[in-house]
Amino acid sequence: MGDQMLGKLEPLLRIKWTGRRRFAVWSICVSVIVLLFAFRVATDAEFALASVALFAVLVIGWIEGKKGGLVIAVLAAAMWDLGDYFAGRQFSSDWIPLANAATRILTYGVVAILIAELRQQLVREHKRATHDVLTGLINRRAFVEAGATESARARRYRHSLAVAFLDLDNFKQLNDTHGHQTGDNALRAAALAASAALRNSDIVARLGGDEFAILLPETSFAAAQEVGEKLSKAVNGALSIFPPVACSIGVACFEKSDRQFSEMLQAADELMYEVKANCKGSVLVAVVSALPQAKRGHKHVG
Repeated sequence: MGDQMLGKLEPLLRIKWTGRRRFAVWSICVSVIVLLFAFRVATDAEFALASVALFAVLVIGWIEGKKGGLVIAVLAAAMWDLGDYFAGRQFSSDWIPLANAATRILTYGVVAILIAELRQQLVREHKRATHDVLTGLINRRAFVEAGATESARARRYRHSLAVAFLDLDNFKQLNDTHGHQTGDNALRAAALAASAALRNSDIVARLGGDEFAILLPETSFAAAQEVGEKLSKAVNGALSIFPPVACSIGVACFEKSDRQFSEMLQAADELMYEVKANCKGSVLVAVVSALPQAKRGHKHVG
């Protein structure tokens, strides 16, 4: 499926259809069908507006999938035929209304199934475009987008924000000595451990190779130190069965979101490389600001 179509429909895929939203949409769609029924009765079935009911079928099919789409399809077809009945429309044969009903159910049903299938396909394409296949984490593209959104929100509400950068030490050595399958298992273990150690609001991604990054919204320096230590223990603990691999972590804490997210990620990357240069397998947390001296905290794990 083309990236252009995915890009245009992506905002629709991001909408969270909560109970209230679902109820509102169902109410609107059912109301449209009932109004069509009333209009058909009032005009003695003179106007043919059967295609308008497709609006309700398309919307419900997109939100609820095949089952919901088929339910609204049957309802739309039934209301249309009831409109003909109450309007007193006459047919030359008794089987014609039944044939019309079957045709409408078939048409509306096919539309409901097609729109549901389209959404499922778009969801799969979106996941492939935004997630790492090996670990199931979001990829660099999705992480940068989420980071830009979160940093803008932090700037608007004057909240603190932290970004962590993780890199696996001696990963190439593991691949060379034990094979890429073992290396893949180590990456999965690191991803799982990192995800389990974080809050639901935190966002973890695999940037590529053996590099991971984490977005920590509304995280102060003290909280970043706690998260960094917890993260280091969890990931290094998970990697202990893959010697000699360990995890070096740099955590950049921003009390003000006063720069581009790419610069925030770079700051965390630089802290991670400082860890690699001085004490592999540990974590370094620092407040990054315009001040000459950054406030730093260092924790060695292992």
